[in-house]
Amino acid sequence: MRIILRIKAQKSISDIAEYIENNGFPGTALSFIARIEKFTESLVIFPNKYPICRQQKFTKRSYRCAVFESDYIFVFKAVNNQLIIYNIIHSKRLK
Repeated sequence: MRIILRIKAQKSISDIAEYIENNGFPGTALSFIARIEKFTESLVIFPNKYPICRQQKFTKRSYRCAVFESDYIFVFKAVNNQLIIYNIIHSKRLK
């Protein structure tokens, strides 16, 4: 299965890493990106184990939500042998 990161997801990763780095933790930012990459690859194994998102704007598109490290939500969908990651959102922004 091919992984596709939409522009919004790429920007989210970049913004999070930049925030961590700007707060004096460049090594942590690199480690965070590596963990995101590993988690993204794990989604390919069995993407349907994650539930359809509860937020209406995602539910109507049948997007799935996967929690990453308790604080971030991956919004994605598996379509035609592709795993499309639409966004990565901090969990506090969904409430």
